[in-house]
Amino acid sequence: MKLYGIEPHEEEFQWGKMKVVVLGEKGRGRKYVYVPFQADTVEGDDFQIGSTQSGAPKIIKGKSSSEGWIAKLSAQGTYTRGTYGSVYIVNEDIHKVKVIASGFGAYGDAGRVGEWNEFLVEINPVFPVRFWVRPSGGEYKIPRYWLVFVKDEVIKVRSEEKTLFIEQTGIHLPISISKLVNEFWHEYEIDPDILTDLSNLVEG
Repeated sequence: MKLYGIEPHEEEFQWGKMKVVVLGEKGRGRKYVYVPFQADTVEGDDFQIGSTQSGAPKIIKGKSSSEGWIAKLSAQGTYTRGTYGSVYIVNEDIHKVKVIASGFGAYGDAGRVGEWNEFLVEINPVFPVRFWVRPSGGEYKIPRYWLVFVKDEVIKVRSEEKTLFIEQTGIHLPISISKLVNEFWHEYEIDPDILTDLSNLVEG
């Protein structure tokens, strides 16, 4: 499998050093997760998810090439009171992915001002696989966008480009992803019949 968004670094612990990928952030009202990275490079298509001696996930080099992706997907954006940043998947594609690990960051000393999620996902080679990224901070500060995984590349599609992308590639992206929940106040929410928050796919 290929890697996307994976930026391992060497972390120093009291007992030694280890190369890891991190999800989320440290602190109260937050969740910080280490995923060991046991390879010398992020290049190649022979990565896979393994298990540590305690049963936690780790990223390793396999013995042969394989299709699919291992991706870190982040909704970290910018400070805004009451914000919620996360990554969603088109419901038709849920069976193509597995959430391997997740963490989250937040704003405010106790993490009560707003929050954002990060996920490590394994994407099976049944393409395309379509994610909608909603960074924390509000759309007027940081635009939302699509990530479309195909066999050999990951395509970022901005909202204003969506209809052009569909026309050019033939890959369908939902035209509307929200539904009206309060007509008086003109309030909308993500339509659960179209998209699912990856946090709902986290096991355990």
